Amino acid sequence: MSTDKSVFEFERADNVLVVVPTGSLIEFRDNDIRDAYNDTYRFISEPEMLHLLIDFSKLEYFGSTFIGMLIRLAKKARQGGGEAVLSNLSDNMKGMMKTLMLLENTKTDFFWVPFESREAALQSLREIDARNAVASETTVATAVAPDSVPAEKPASGGGWAKFTK
Repeated sequence: MSTDKSVFEFERADNVLVVVPTGSLIEFRDNDIRDAYNDTYRFISEPEMLHLLIDFSKLEYFGSTFIGMLIRLAKKARQGGGEAVLSNLSDNMKGMMKTLMLLENTKTDFFWVPFESREAALQSLREIDARNAVASETTVATAVAPDSVPAEKPASGGGWAKFTK
């Protein structure tokens, strides 16, 4: 059992927590796995972290313990208004996740969307943020607009004349 390497490597890409499993969980002690999960949960709970990306580029196998962790972390990210995505899954991993109905199964609140690369996953999350920003601005503009428009332009031309020409 390994004690000299971390279960996960963590990176931050804007408001995305990137988690890179470094090997099969079989290689680690239970305490190390629990600590890695708790660290991940704490990081995704930070106010500036919105999305979660699990990058499988350093992992060849995972089992039920890891799937349980993925489900709980996806739920946490989505409860905070974010999204949870995966990148760099092998064909075997995709097959296993599809069999378990964990890929692109929108009928559950713990499904995952797979991407071929980390960059493709990050781009998708940026697009989600851009759509949400536009939707938020529209909502704010609609809520603010009636009170922010003056009822009438002053008859004398007053102060409004120079701004309305």
